[in-house]
Amino acid sequence: MTDSVQIRLASPTDKDTVTRVFHDAGLDTDAALAEGTTYWVMERGGQPVGAIGLEHGEGASLLRGAAVLPDVRGGGLGRRLVMSALEYAQGRGDRTVYLFSKSGDWSNFGFQQVPLAVVMGDLPDAPQIQAYRARGERPGGTTWMRTLG
Repeated sequence: MTDSVQIRLASPTDKDTVTRVFHDAGLDTDAALAEGTTYWVMERGGQPVGAIGLEHGEGASLLRGAAVLPDVRGGGLGRRLVMSALEYAQGRGDRTVYLFSKSGDWSNFGFQQVPLAVVMGDLPDAPQIQAYRARGERPGGTTWMRTLG
């Protein structure tokens, strides 16, 4: 049942929860809840079952770690998380949201594939991008962009 599910703004005390949810979903946990970001925790019956974040720039954000725990997948909870983050980004005036993905087809959410240079140029100070640069790496997978309107 999704009626007992709540999505709430994460506080600094939620860092361990967000990191655990991301880790359990196989996602990178570097710079989670860093300055200049907004994260949410999804709870069902008071227990964390998902998390998502946005790393903010000027007029654009990087979607970070859309994750739902494996034992609750398949009921639309991930979609609820993603849509709530996109609504927040639009409400803050973002014109674009980006994400890095190692799998999945994000076109279902209105995203299109773009070259890595686009997001690196638009959000050079995003914590996830800074973490990749500090390690001398580049994000694996595909870079996606959704224009908000």
